[in-house]
Amino acid sequence: MLVRRLVATSRVGRVLLFERIGGKAELLMKRVSFLALCWLVAGAAMAQQPLSRDDALKQLYHEYDAASKTAQWVCTSGQTQSKQIEGWPCSKDYATVTISEVLMAEVEEDGVEKVYVVGSAKPDSAPGGYDCHACAPAIGMAVFAWKTDHWDLQSANAATGFYAGWGVPPEVGLAKVGPDRYGVLLSSSYMAQGYASSSKTLLLPVGSTVTKAWSIGDEEDDLGAYDPTGKDGEKVAYRSSAAIKFVAGDETASGPPDYYDIEVISRGEDSPGTSGRIKQENWTEVYRFGGGKYTLLRHTDFVETKKAAKAN
Repeated sequence: MLVRRLVATSRVGRVLLFERIGGKAELLMKRVSFLALCWLVAGAAMAQQPLSRDDALKQLYHEYDAASKTAQWVCTSGQTQSKQIEGWPCSKDYATVTISEVLMAEVEEDGVEKVYVVGSAKPDSAPGGYDCHACAPAIGMAVFAWKTDHWDLQSANAATGFYAGWGVPPEVGLAKVGPDRYGVLLSSSYMAQGYASSSKTLLLPVGSTVTKAWSIGDEEDDLGAYDPTGKDGEKVAYRSSAAIKFVAGDETASGPPDYYDIEVISRGEDSPGTSGRIKQENWTEVYRFGGGKYTLLRHTDFVETKKAAKAN
């Protein structure tokens, strides 16, 4: 029997060794081709490197320094206005900001691997510090997509808005906003003069930027201002709250929509004499995505009626 030993080099640089033994050469060749294919797939998977936190923040923030975790702040239009309607003053005393990573999550959208990154920025050496009740940090967000051999910055906004207070960022979570879409949901809490409230804000990548696509106040109460006598505060203790969920919208001729609707449901017991500062309960609202943001589709007041007593 003739045995002939052949050596070949695969496309990924590995040496393949196989034998020609009578009529079995074709079978061995198929096995070698299969192994080469496996090595190619493994090589492609190994080529996708994880996106590092520092690389992501360097592309989101101006002159980000990984060692000191600081960057040079680019003021927003709201900061440059004469009355400064948001954030901190636009001056050299506030030019350097401290950056912290709040969220970094890898997902898949339309078959493409993506990484969502959320960061928080606050003045590094502000006169008097930056830990007051109204000291809200700026929340930035970036989305990266894997392109052949590197992570490509797809959408970014270093200042989507200023949220929460005391220099501490709000709670941040990844939200599935469609069958194949994701966003970031912020949960902020506030308290002043005995009144407490909280809100939800949804950040979405839209084209090359990231925008605040939707926001709503979901909880309020006057419990810190409550006084049963009514002399030193609210006479009626009251709290309102609402639940939020993403639901599939109506299908069109082209199929299901890319983004879910947002349904907000409030149920409770409205109390006569409650301060007008507190949101009423017993309603449902539905918001629908379009033009880069969510807008109110319908509002329905909820009225609970008692069943009529059965006649004997």
